[in-house]
Amino acid sequence: LVTLVAGSTGMASQSETVEISITAQQGFQFEPTELEIPVGAEVILVFENAGIMGHNLHIPELEVMTDTITPGNTDTVEFTFDEAGTYAFRCEVPGHAEAGMTGKLVVQ
Repeated sequence: LVTLVAGSTGMASQSETVEISITAQQGFQFEPTELEIPVGAEVILVFENAGIMGHNLHIPELEVMTDTITPGNTDTVEFTFDEAGTYAFRCEVPGHAEAGMTGKLVVQ
């Protein structure tokens, strides 16, 4: 479990920005598979492919999805979690999520 805490700006009216990195590994795995993110934070997600085939990352509840990227490449997406909860993410390449390529983002 990885917990991310953004630095305080000293102004409560400004949103926090957190940058997270998730890597597609060989063996149909994400690293890490679980992250904690503050509610209301503006998230910059850097997705890296360290595997040997194409992968992507999709958060269905937010309709956020990276491009399918080839090994050695990255893609970045930005989004905000407005509500606390647990949000699943998965690789949408056929068969990959079924092989275990899933994870969750815990928003508190």
